[in-house]
Amino acid sequence: MPELQTLLKEVVRLPASYQRQGPPLTSLLAQIAQGDDGHGQRVGRLAGLLGHLAGSGLSSSSLELAGRLHDAGKLLLPDSLLHHQGVFNARQTLVMRQHPSLGLGALFHLSEDIPTVVHEAVLLHHERYDGDGYPFGMKGKSIPLAARIIGLADVIDSLLSTRSYKAGWSPRQVKAFLQEHAGGAFDPDLVGHALTFFDDLLTIRRGVAQPVHGYQPVPGQSPVTSRSLKIRNETP
Repeated sequence: MPELQTLLKEVVRLPASYQRQGPPLTSLLAQIAQGDDGHGQRVGRLAGLLGHLAGSGLSSSSLELAGRLHDAGKLLLPDSLLHHQGVFNARQTLVMRQHPSLGLGALFHLSEDIPTVVHEAVLLHHERYDGDGYPFGMKGKSIPLAARIIGLADVIDSLLSTRSYKAGWSPRQVKAFLQEHAGGAFDPDLVGHALTFFDDLLTIRRGVAQPVHGYQPVPGQSPVTSRSLKIRNETP
C-alpha cells in the first residue's frame, strides 16, 4: 500500500525535524499552524470556552493546547492524501483514520510534560457519542470529557470555515446540524451549551481577547508549558 509506505517514512523522519527547528513543542505547534489556516487555534479557543461553560473543571489552557494539537498526526500523512479532492476510497480512509494514533505518537516524542487530557483529546477526538466513531468505537460518557469537547469544537470550526472544496456554513446551518446530531455524534449536554451560547462561541472563535462569561482566552501566540497549564482559568 503506497500510502502506508509513505506514512512510515514520514514517521521515521519527524523526530529529526523537531530537533532542527527548535524546542519540540514550539516546533510542532508551528508546523501545525503552517498548514491548518488557523484551525487548531480556533478549535482551542472554542474548546476552552465550551469547557468553561460546561463547568468541566478542566484547565482551559489544557483544552486550548489540545485544540492546537488535535490534528498533529496529519503532519505524518502523505501530502497526496491531505490535498485529495473528492471522496476517499477504502485505502485512503484507512490511512486518514490513523492520524489520531499518529498524533499521540508524535506527542510522545516531545520532552515537555503534556497533560493527560491533551493526550486523550488528540487520540479520541473522532470518537462519537453513539459509539460509531474511531479509533476504538467508545460510547457516551466513557469517552473522556476533553475528547468530547475537542470533537465538538473541531466540527463547529470545520463547518464554519471555507475550504477549497466547500463554502463555510452559516451559523444557523451549523446550529441545526448540532441539534440534529446531539446524542449521535456529540455529547447532548455539550451541544446544549454550544447552542445556548453560540454567539459567544463565534466571538471567541474570532480571537477576541476580552473575557466571555468569565472565560479569559489564553494568548494564542504565547508559549504553552506544563508550568503554565496548571494555573490558568481553572473552573471552581
